Amino acid sequence: MMTDRPFDELNLWQRIFAEHWESFAASYRAEHQRPVPSHWQENVRRMLSCGDIREGYYEYLCEHCHQSRKVGFTCKSRLCLRCFKGAVDGWLETAQRVLFEGVVHRQIVLTVPPPVRALVLAEPKFLKVFVDAGARAVQQLVRQWRRKKKIRVGIMAVVQVHGRAGNPNPHLHLVVSEGGVDIHQRWQPVGYFDTRKLRKLWQYEVLTALKRAVKGTRFGKGWPSKLGRMFREYPTGFDCHAMPEKAPVERLVIYLCKYVSSPPISIRRIEDYDGRQVTYRYEDHRRGVVRETLSGAAFIGRMIQHLPAKNFRMVRYYGIYARPVRAKVHAQVAEVLAGLAEAQRQERQRREASRGTSVGATSGGGAESFADRAVRCPQCGREMTLVRIWDKRRGVIYDLFAEAGRQGSSTLSVPPVPSGSLSRALVPAQMLFAFVGPFAAARVNFGS
Repeated sequence: MMTDRPFDELNLWQRIFAEHWESFAASYRAEHQRPVPSHWQENVRRMLSCGDIREGYYEYLCEHCHQSRKVGFTCKSRLCLRCFKGAVDGWLETAQRVLFEGVVHRQIVLTVPPPVRALVLAEPKFLKVFVDAGARAVQQLVRQWRRKKKIRVGIMAVVQVHGRAGNPNPHLHLVVSEGGVDIHQRWQPVGYFDTRKLRKLWQYEVLTALKRAVKGTRFGKGWPSKLGRMFREYPTGFDCHAMPEKAPVERLVIYLCKYVSSPPISIRRIEDYDGRQVTYRYEDHRRGVVRETLSGAAFIGRMIQHLPAKNFRMVRYYGIYARPVRAKVHAQVAEVLAGLAEAQRQERQRREASRGTSVGATSGGGAESFADRAVRCPQCGREMTLVRIWDKRRGVIYDLFAEAGRQGSSTLSVPPVPSGSLSRALVPAQMLFAFVGPFAAARVNFGS
């Protein structure tokens, strides 16, 4: 077991990993003749310590009823089903800075057949080649549409490596701008996404890129011929879908970023766990709701196999959304983009007025930051004040009462007390697993 925390502090997801991690690690070593990857172990260790006040906490005090609350530090592990909400907020904030406001976007999904999936997932560099090939295929499609104009669109690529059941199934979600900049730096609308041509372009780009990537590797002996046969076995190309987005792009970004910020399951989909076996459900496109029962170790293996290598970027930007290009392009077509944004706002107001609803109630699209919610008193419901930050390695990092004592006054309606007696001055603390890292960090930078 990788944690000594009491089981009543762990949620169902954490308990499965705590009870079966050692069994999974032993079976992995026996099968692969090597220990589990170090970044897997690190993410599991962090996930099991998420919210543990013994590792560190923020302490809050209610000025009115003097109730206190301790909030354990978040772990920010990619395996954590608690922390992914904050991660989605972060991805959304980044996407909002990159994607041009007012521009309509289209979601394009690109997949590869089962024989190719094992190679894509074998090495991080093959997965990057896979993502780059998808962006090139879309860029080639747009260029062929208006060859002389040489239009460059913006692309946000989100790679998903698993299917609904947690099975290995790498595929790409591309958020593509329905507009771009031509050779004369003028904005041009783009509504052309012929999936028949895109299927062939995608097949050519990904297969040729993978054939180049395997040269000089342990996959270089048999895979080039396997990849070459894919052209004959799939004469119409590889599957793709191009779906226009009518809703605000923020909703699509939130939907996609959940794939890269959390495991391929939610706790509510785990229907039963008896200490040995796990039963969970998923929705299959053809079979409807499907239930599977696996041993605890097998369940961990299915969930953790999709954890990307450390520092691997699961979201990438191409074309006019690439970092070196975006600011320059935006400045060149700022007037056009401002007009598009205003037209989109007016259209949104018209739709909301026709439905008789408030624009402010719906324009957020569910994008409210989870971390921005205030910490409330469990007794009176009022907003609580951050009074202390404690870290296991560094001790007390911030103490409001000590600060007030040094300044000769207190910001609270309770008398200042020395930091050493803070816990005695407060009512018994209640532990709450909440996520307020950005809220506290705005008051004090406590480092890592």
